[in-house]
Amino acid sequence: VLNYDRQVFMPQAKESSLNRGKQLAVLAAIAHEKATDGEIGILLEKALKDWEEVVARQQDVEVDANDNSDDMATVKRILELESDSYKKATCIPTELAARKAELEASAYSAWVKARETNDFATFAPALKDCFDTAKEIANLQRGGDNTISLYSQMLDEFEMGMPAERIDDLFGQVQKALVPLIATIRESENQPKLEALSGHFPIEAQKEACREIVTAIGFDETHGRIDVSVHPFTMSFSNADVRITSRFTETEWFQGLMGTIHEGGHAMYEQNLRGESDLSLDSALSMGVHESQSLFWERHIGKSRAFYEWAGPILGEAFGKDGEKFDYSAEELYAAVNAVDFGNFIRVDADELTYPLHVILRYNIERDVVAGKLDVNDVPTRWNAEMKSLLGIDVPDDANGCLQDIHWSCLAIGYFPTYLLGSMMAAQLAHHCKKDLPSMDEMIKAGEFGEIKKWLTKKVHVHGRRYKSLDDLLVAEIGEPLNSQYFIDYLTEKYRDLYKVE
Repeated sequence: VLNYDRQVFMPQAKESSLNRGKQLAVLAAIAHEKATDGEIGILLEKALKDWEEVVARQQDVEVDANDNSDDMATVKRILELESDSYKKATCIPTELAARKAELEASAYSAWVKARETNDFATFAPALKDCFDTAKEIANLQRGGDNTISLYSQMLDEFEMGMPAERIDDLFGQVQKALVPLIATIRESENQPKLEALSGHFPIEAQKEACREIVTAIGFDETHGRIDVSVHPFTMSFSNADVRITSRFTETEWFQGLMGTIHEGGHAMYEQNLRGESDLSLDSALSMGVHESQSLFWERHIGKSRAFYEWAGPILGEAFGKDGEKFDYSAEELYAAVNAVDFGNFIRVDADELTYPLHVILRYNIERDVVAGKLDVNDVPTRWNAEMKSLLGIDVPDDANGCLQDIHWSCLAIGYFPTYLLGSMMAAQLAHHCKKDLPSMDEMIKAGEFGEIKKWLTKKVHVHGRRYKSLDDLLVAEIGEPLNSQYFIDYLTEKYRDLYKVE
């Protein structure tokens, strides 16, 4: 609640952030002490021993394993998750947990100020502290196993079971396919018209249209709320209280709508977890899986042709008031919202064709900083060089470059790759969803999203962390592990069609 307040309601003065940091540090210390109570370890050991004895007795009396195999597997998974959580907590000293919480608040404040003043140098010391502290924590969590790189350990915090080597392979496939595709699209003479995106769009009208759309696709506002923040995000306190934020500007409507749908996708995942317990078992599997849910709704629903057959009239009603005119066909809206902005600097504003390269850039940088191959002070130079090589863009300043994201100031190092893993998974899920629901486009055109949401709930939401990785979930639910080719094919077919290139 304090973190939500910090990002949505709290004054942004330096003194306010420092005081909130102290409050969070105290709470973090208390929570850490309780989470590392030795009695928990004793209870976990006893529970594991009891589980082993039950399994042994069943084998002795030749009980049919199928009678309760699911229950026993669930118990085993609970013990695995809680034991892992306990081990990770107990290896972190209380002082370090409190220091991390305080650093998150002070670094966030430093990041906001540096971004506002376009001065990376003022943020660099705090950023170095963030990387150093994250490395200190990762080193303790890997327990002396130097065969695990520090960065892979950090990745495991956000995407369990997905080591850096596998990500290198997947990202390499995407980069190899997209760099030449983007170059081809850039040269097309058939550029979409963008008139539908700009004009005067009252913020209150945007908020109301976004609320109507996100609740129609499945966000349950009776168990959540919608607010405004500098950076859109979702925060879940339980599946009965899931909050989302978005951001709006009067000169365009698209980013506010996509931000709302995106966060709504995150929220629907949280709202449809089983919620049978407060245990890790009934929480989201990973951030990559989480991102797949937001991107499924944002891109495969909210950026589809069928979507604007339904949403177009809603937008027309919202923005066609007080003498204003908003009269665009579904095809015109589809083309405009999917247009590629070849000069865009900002990840969160990027179109889905160039977005993956924004992620790969961040992945490369944070991986090398953690490995000691890149000094924090050299991040802006490296950033600008990769923006040029990957996207052909000259970055004008650090505010539009390496200072644009909140993540490193929150010590979320290893988080960025989950965005692209989620993009791949979303494309793979959309492919299989359309196979299972052949009339999916007709459902979208009619504004009937219930069956699509049910499909996602059955395949993803309800399982929580019962599977050990994103790959394990996909193998069990759709029959194959994560495959980047679905994502590559989706983007290739979509953008070659939109830009009319062979």
